[in-house]
Amino acid sequence: MTAGKKKPEEKKTDTPGSTRSLRDNAEEHLARSPKSSPELKEKSPGQLIHELQVHQIELETQAEELRRAHLALEESRDKYLSLYEFAPIGYLTLTDTALIAEVNLFGAALLGIERKKLLNARFRKFIAQKDSERWVQYFMDVLDQGEKQVCTLMLKRVDDSMFPARLEGVRASDSNGATIVRVTFSDISDIWQIEAVAESEKRLRSYIDNAPDGVFIADETGRYLEVNPAACLITGYKKEELLAMRIPDLLPPESLEASAKHFNEVITSGQGSGELQFRHKDGSLRYWSVDAVRLSPTRFIGFVKDITVRKQAEDSLRRVNQKLNVLSQLTRTELISQIFLLDGYVEMAKSYAAGQDRIIETLQKGEKAIRLLRGTIAYSKDYQDMGVTPPVWQNVKRTMLFGLSHLPISNINHSLETENLEVFADPLLEKACQRLFENSLAHGGHVSRIRVWHTVTPDGVNLFFEDDGIGIPVEMKEQIFLHDDTRTSVRGLFFIREILDITDISIRETGEMGKGARFEMAVPRGMWRITGDGA
Repeated sequence: MTAGKKKPEEKKTDTPGSTRSLRDNAEEHLARSPKSSPELKEKSPGQLIHELQVHQIELETQAEELRRAHLALEESRDKYLSLYEFAPIGYLTLTDTALIAEVNLFGAALLGIERKKLLNARFRKFIAQKDSERWVQYFMDVLDQGEKQVCTLMLKRVDDSMFPARLEGVRASDSNGATIVRVTFSDISDIWQIEAVAESEKRLRSYIDNAPDGVFIADETGRYLEVNPAACLITGYKKEELLAMRIPDLLPPESLEASAKHFNEVITSGQGSGELQFRHKDGSLRYWSVDAVRLSPTRFIGFVKDITVRKQAEDSLRRVNQKLNVLSQLTRTELISQIFLLDGYVEMAKSYAAGQDRIIETLQKGEKAIRLLRGTIAYSKDYQDMGVTPPVWQNVKRTMLFGLSHLPISNINHSLETENLEVFADPLLEKACQRLFENSLAHGGHVSRIRVWHTVTPDGVNLFFEDDGIGIPVEMKEQIFLHDDTRTSVRGLFFIREILDITDISIRETGEMGKGARFEMAVPRGMWRITGDGA
């Protein structure tokens, strides 16, 4: 051994007594070990020191490797602990009685409770009541089966809010050999929403494909993007043919302007309805009704009915009514001529029967019958066009004013309070309003005020026409609407009821005798609207 040999440095320890303790343990271990090998006795002190130094270096190298391995293990442990705690999924360790032994932070957050309050709690308390039995069966299956078991349940947070969760559980054993269950659970609300949307789209697709009406989906240029089988049946074109076309391709020139106006209405307001003429693939002209809705700025859907048969029936009915009107005019003209002659004959007969009272009395009855006949003919002229022209939207206040314009009522105060109310009725509504005013003038007695107003109800609108005259007796409230009433002016109420009934508007008298007449007209939903500022 030479003097230049450097004495190995002793490892520093964290505590003063640790070096002595290690040395004592080493000496005790050496005392229990077998005696030194004879080979060591043959080596010089320098050789022995060299061997010790080499051995020391080996030990230090092993210690460094162990330290690095320990650090790597700690790093790996911290990494997996972070993954466990902060993974976007809940981790549970349950006992064989379903008590919570461990739970990660994310799992506690999903359940909306602090982790320390979950330990040793029964997991069943977080299961929705409707899924309680299902959870019990699932947990028993996990204990019985060695493979992973999957289940979907509704879980309940501590604030009683619910969320759908997917559970994956497997049976395991802890370090003591006790049976445990490891469970992962996650909130699948988004998945459920996606599945719900997909199911909704599937149902919508099924509805469109099986709808009895034609369904057309078009873009903002009018190009067809999708059509259903009914659309192909209505137009006569195959699906691939329609998808290569635009809306104007199906229309005759005379329908292009109306179609463009309708499409612009849908673009601006979001919806629109109308009737258009279109050309079938076989070249024939047909009619369809269209109800269209804007789905997005670039997507529009239209529901189409082929109304050709209805249009043909309406056209036939219109021609028949025109012929009936001509016949009615001819008949009325002939009747008027004959009545004029009959009236002349009655006057001549009265002059011949001078002094014969019974004959003159009979002739006077004949004159009365002639006057009633003239009134009937006059009303038939007014109402010969009833139902011929399709109903239209009419402003009630304006229509009432038009009805008033035909009558001398300057001495009667009138209040029309319907403002922007419109009703869908026969064009003869103006004539009906006129007849209501005539009825008040003829039978109201001392009428000085007429008021028209309305109220909105869940079933539609009630429109009231009331005066301050003598009123109508209870026993006459229904009779005044009968056709066989012989009073000419009251007979107009029968025609009023018939005009209103064309669009399902009913009328009845609800006034109080001595306080005036009140006619209440019930306008059903869909047959009224408020326009302008009152909408």
